[in-house]
Amino acid sequence: MSAEVTQASSLRRLGRSGLLTTPVGIGGSPLGGMEGLYGHDTSHEDGVATAVRALTGPFTLLDTSNAYGNGRSEQRIGEAIRNLGGVPDGYLVATKVDADPTSGAFDRDRVLRSFEESTERLGLDHIDLLHLHDPEGHISVDEALGRNGAIEGLIELRDAGLAGSIGIAGGAAAEITRYVETDHFDVLLTHNRWTLVDRTANELLDRARALNMGVINAAPFGGGVLARRPRPGDRYAYGLGTAEQVNAAERIATFLGTVGIPIAAAALQFSVRESRIDTTLIGASNPGRIDEAQRLLDVKIPDEVWVELDELTPARTHWIND
Repeated sequence: MSAEVTQASSLRRLGRSGLLTTPVGIGGSPLGGMEGLYGHDTSHEDGVATAVRALTGPFTLLDTSNAYGNGRSEQRIGEAIRNLGGVPDGYLVATKVDADPTSGAFDRDRVLRSFEESTERLGLDHIDLLHLHDPEGHISVDEALGRNGAIEGLIELRDAGLAGSIGIAGGAAAEITRYVETDHFDVLLTHNRWTLVDRTANELLDRARALNMGVINAAPFGGGVLARRPRPGDRYAYGLGTAEQVNAAERIATFLGTVGIPIAAAALQFSVRESRIDTTLIGASNPGRIDEAQRLLDVKIPDEVWVELDELTPARTHWIND
C-alpha cells in the first residue's frame, strides 16, 4: 500500500511517539568515518559541516548512535550543535544505546552508561528519540526483557524524562519483530529490508503499524547498489543480501535508464511513498548529499514505472529473509 511522495518539508507523525518529522531524515553513520564499512573515510571537517547542513534543513531528523565511528559521529554532531548555538527549533536528534564495545555487555547498567556517553558527546541532557541498537548478536530477547535488562534501562530513561520516546533499531526482521511485539517501544527502525530489491520487512511493518508505532526505514540504497548502476564487486547491504539482488539492481538501473529516471530517485521514493513508513533515513558524508536528496524527491516517476519496478523485484527466496 503506497502513498504519494510528499514535499520534503512536510511533516509526518512518528506514530504514538507524537514526534513530528519530515519524510526523509539524515543518518549519521558516515559522519563517524567508518572506512571499513563504506570504503572511504569522512574527515572531521566534512563530518561537522555535514552535520551543520543536516541540522539546518530541509529535513528535520538527524539519527546517530553511540557506536558509530567509536563515538566520532556523536562528537561531530555535538560540535555542529555548539556551532549553531543549540538544536534548531522543531528538529529531532535521535541516537542509540549500544553494547559495551569491550565486554559486549548490554544490560540496564550498560544502557545507562551508553546514554551518558552519548549525551556528553552531543552536549545534550535530553534525547528526543533513543533506540536500543542492534541487540541481536549481543543478547537474546528474553535477556533484554529480564530483570536489570536493557529494556528496563530504556524505560527508566523515558520515565525520568531523559528520553522523549524509545525505539528498537535493528536488522534481523524475525528477531526485531519479537521486540516490537513486547509493545514497550514507541518507534521501529528497520534497515535494508524494505527496498526496490528486498521486502523482508513487510510483515514487520504491518505489526508495527498495528501497534501504532512510528516507523523509520533506513538504507533505501542497500549499501550503494541502488544509488547508482551496480559496479563489479558490489554487494547488497554490505554483504547481507544475495547476488540476485545485485543482478536485479542492474536490471532496474537499465530499465530506468530507458525512461530517464535515476535509480537513486526510485530507490528513495520507493520508501518515502510507502504509507506504513513515516520517515526514511539516508546516510550523508558531505553536505552535497543532503541537497541531492532533495533533488531525488523532486523527480517525477509515473505510476506505470512503479508497476514495472514491482515486476523486476527478485523473488522472496533472494531477499535477506532473516
